[in-house]
Amino acid sequence: LPVTSRELRQETGKDEELLRALREGRNLQGREAQYTIEDGCILYGQRVCIPKKYRKNVLDELHTGHLGMVKLKALARSFVYWKDIDKDIEDAVRNCVDCARHKTDPTKAKVHYWEYPSMPWERIHIDFAGPIFEHMFLLIVDAHSKWLEVYPMKVTTTKKTIECLRDSFARFGLPRVLVSDNGSQFTSYEFQRFMQSNGIKHETSAPFKPSSNGQAERYVATLKQSLRAMQKYEGSIQQKLSTFLLQYRKAPNATTTHSPAMLFLKREIRTRIDLLLPELKSRVQDRIRKGVFEFRDGKFDIGDKVAVRIYRAANSKWKFGKIVNRDGVLHYTVEVQGTSVRRHVDQIRPVGDHVQENAFIPNVHHRFSATDVRESNQNLQHAETAENPSSQVPNEEQGSSSTSAVPSSDVPAHDSAPSDVQLDSSRMRSPPVPASPRQVPR
Repeated sequence: LPVTSRELRQETGKDEELLRALREGRNLQGREAQYTIEDGCILYGQRVCIPKKYRKNVLDELHTGHLGMVKLKALARSFVYWKDIDKDIEDAVRNCVDCARHKTDPTKAKVHYWEYPSMPWERIHIDFAGPIFEHMFLLIVDAHSKWLEVYPMKVTTTKKTIECLRDSFARFGLPRVLVSDNGSQFTSYEFQRFMQSNGIKHETSAPFKPSSNGQAERYVATLKQSLRAMQKYEGSIQQKLSTFLLQYRKAPNATTTHSPAMLFLKREIRTRIDLLLPELKSRVQDRIRKGVFEFRDGKFDIGDKVAVRIYRAANSKWKFGKIVNRDGVLHYTVEVQGTSVRRHVDQIRPVGDHVQENAFIPNVHHRFSATDVRESNQNLQHAETAENPSSQVPNEEQGSSSTSAVPSSDVPAHDSAPSDVQLDSSRMRSPPVPASPRQVPR
């Protein structure tokens, strides 16, 4: 069974090396500020410090997929820490009999350069690996994220190859470009027709030069090494393949510096290694969500000066008042000019402490009479209405007839209920608009 944070918490209190390092500030390589204690476990940044008792268990868990030394270090640096961890990883890989027995040849020089795609699943590389354990394997590699799909196959016919590709395309969509070698499965008429019918550009490597499809070739070697190293493990070939893929997709890639899962799925996948970490992230996220909720929905206190939405006032949409009670999570009782009103949090705005409670915010659609306009705007020239017969009609009639000639920009109130502030009838009508105005000197 994997080591969990509960076991680490119990052993951390007994590990003299960790306790002495924290107590005396020694052997921390000058990085004391990065050490914290969370839920009884010592963290170095976001990595949990492993007590000496469980280091062998953790190394074995990390090396389950028999990844190479570089990938294993990258995976370990995402989760765990102890002094000289890199050296222990190097020793573990070098002393692994299965890795040494099935280790591949040194990497050859690059002979072909492929442009890096701008998005996942834009270009994929495919190839066959095997036979391994009496199986052949179809590998599909995403050139952008290095995400790897592997299909065990008993036979490598064109029909079975297309079935595997259809399954992959159903989950991830159609790529723009597919790169393969010149195997008979990929050069057959049936396969070419499948590519053309799906609008996929098919590119092949040069004859007798499979290294041109280097991305797929590299992962063929990686898969062979890992599966053969797991030969003595119990379980079916599919179980071993799943173990390898889970570890591979979690480990950061040396080229992209990110894990295939992060680039392809935009998130990290959870593995048994995550059991080593305390439930720090979930607790922090809960605190953040609680804080956001309180900030968004609990932003008013009793006694706060606020502006509340008024729906039965012709001259004002908002009036000032004071919070007198909180009704549940989202509702408040506000005292407005001696009257209590109940409003949702979306109908309340905060205001300054010096605002008068009996004041109101004018409605932007309020109408002014012609007399007020002339008195307030001395620099404006007003049109002469003598030639217009309708100008001899009193203001009340002009206000109604003028709207037929020129549309008014004023918007009447939607509710005809009386306002708290009464206005005279001349203030409720638009100024007269002449039919054919002309300029006259004042």
